[in-house]
Amino acid sequence: MAWILGLVLSSLLPTETYQQVFLPRATAQALLSRQKRENFLLEELRPGNLERECKEEICNLEEAREVFEDMAMAWEFLTTYSAENDNCASSPCKNGGWCQNNATQYKCSCETGYHGRNCELAENDNCASSPCKNGGWCQNNATQYKCSCETGYHGRNCELGPTDCSSHGQTCDHFCKLQDGTYVCYCAQGYILGEDKKSCIPEVPYPCGKVMVASSIDTDLILRAIDGDQYCKRGEYPWQVLLKNDNETVCAAVILNKDFVLTSADCVNQLHSFTVIVGEHNLEVNEGSEQIHNVSQIYIHSRYSRATFENDIALLKLETPVEFNNYTIPICLPETDFAEFFLMNSEYGAVSGWKQRQGRIHQPVLLGVPYVPYVEFLKCEVLQHFPIVHRMFCAGFEELADPLCYLTRGSPFVTKYRDVWYLTGMSLGAKEYDCRVIPVYTKVSRYINWIKKTMAQSVLGI
Repeated sequence: MAWILGLVLSSLLPTETYQQVFLPRATAQALLSRQKRENFLLEELRPGNLERECKEEICNLEEAREVFEDMAMAWEFLTTYSAENDNCASSPCKNGGWCQNNATQYKCSCETGYHGRNCELAENDNCASSPCKNGGWCQNNATQYKCSCETGYHGRNCELGPTDCSSHGQTCDHFCKLQDGTYVCYCAQGYILGEDKKSCIPEVPYPCGKVMVASSIDTDLILRAIDGDQYCKRGEYPWQVLLKNDNETVCAAVILNKDFVLTSADCVNQLHSFTVIVGEHNLEVNEGSEQIHNVSQIYIHSRYSRATFENDIALLKLETPVEFNNYTIPICLPETDFAEFFLMNSEYGAVSGWKQRQGRIHQPVLLGVPYVPYVEFLKCEVLQHFPIVHRMFCAGFEELADPLCYLTRGSPFVTKYRDVWYLTGMSLGAKEYDCRVIPVYTKVSRYINWIKKTMAQSVLGI
């Protein structure tokens, strides 16, 4: 036994072999040294550590409370920390991906079918075949595409437009829309849909856009326009409005309904007070049809630019309602797609107003130019010396330059469809605007929603 015990004890003593296998303590520690981390097994049993809880891990209220052991201090720290370290604030993840934030960076978790650091890459490009028609633009996702359509077009590929009412046998007197999978007709103010569901029948004595007096607008149009015979009969343009500042004739406008008229923003932008006169024809004679109204509220388009003439449009709310008769009738306000795809594809429109020179009335009788051809947009851009945007259009030709350029600013441009007249433009109101090349008009179709919304809010007192 003594011999065996001695052998065991001798094996535990330092030997040359031991010195070769095991390094000295200092050397071993130098090789294995690393920065000590605080998060290890049973870390939650130890006191909170700011480095562990909010640097190496995702920081939240519970983790911060462990560090500060005070809810108010934890909340104050977390608010500041989140503001300084929210790498997801810019919403970097695309296509429905959701962002996970930590102290130094973010990570996007992508929807099925997407990949990339920001989920910006789709496995399948469903827009490669350019499926969207009529100017629609394609939005791609992992399994399908979606077309965003231009005004007036609809359908999965924007293949259906406003002319589809007629192509489906639905020829409407006024407007058409897709409703519950089928095309239906509807009418402008003052009209109701007939039993055939296509015709529009007046339901009031003076419906919009309807001339009640014998008119010569449709006779010898070109000859009448070019020969300078623009004097119109009383009641031939019953929607015409005159704006006066004291005794000075300022601008023209157009009647929309009994409470509102529409004019140029520049016409009213710099005036302190003015009156609205409807039923006016000869400024030097009291013909008994004139009505004078004060303005209770002015609504100028918020993005009107006097420098570029953009959004040159304004609504005037009257203190007292207009009384309609044969010489005072509102113009019809078209729907946007109806105006752009039907009315403005017409050959011509008509414009009316009083002739001015150097700020003074040159001819006191209302003038009407019944044949004013629409000009293609590209040609309009070339002719004008300032940028023409798609909220404007040109109309006229050289022989009309003189009468058109000297009509009162804010004069209405109207277009006829199925014996009803609709408002399609307003002449620019800026004095600095030189229309002698070719007249430019504000395209009213682009402001239909603004007009309707503004009138509705005004009636509600919003």
